[in-house]
Amino acid sequence: MQDTAWPGYEEIPGWIVEGYATLCAEIDEQLAGTGPDLVCVPVGVARSPRPSSPTTTAAPPDGPPPLLSVEPETAACVLASLAAGTPVSVTTGDTVMAGLNCGTPSSLAWPYLYGGLDAAVAVPDAASVRAAADLAGLGVSSGPCGAAPLAGLRTVLTGAGAEERRRALGLDAASVVVLLSTEGAPAC
Repeated sequence: MQDTAWPGYEEIPGWIVEGYATLCAEIDEQLAGTGPDLVCVPVGVARSPRPSSPTTTAAPPDGPPPLLSVEPETAACVLASLAAGTPVSVTTGDTVMAGLNCGTPSSLAWPYLYGGLDAAVAVPDAASVRAAADLAGLGVSSGPCGAAPLAGLRTVLTGAGAEERRRALGLDAASVVVLLSTEGAPAC
């Protein structure tokens, strides 16, 4: 099963995309309906991070929180598509984030991606591997795909221009950030 869709193959990917609504409901439950200040999601298979209108079902009065998509540098079809304003395909390369290695946005996800993302970033493998190791050190089982949101958050919040990016996303030291990890650490 996969969640990449194309004309004529949309039913099963549609079910998978709908399943992501469960993640949003769980976020609402765990945060007691207050909502996060930023949600970071992996989008390498270009699945829809917003299966329904708001990111979570209990969106704050001023709207849903900003949404940051994260994908591998070697398969940045979402970034390329956002820049073009239409879905485009990119040639992909090798990545440890195999589950995020996608060269074309899903036809089902594209409207949500184009209309719903507030920021997007591509990360190198090394950043994702480091994030997975850091999460493991905290007792969180996550492989490179699942750790990509942490790597993306770090990329956005550090380095040249970080203060401007924080301001644009409305983040400060008290912000609540949700990292959506959809992959556990691989069994060895």
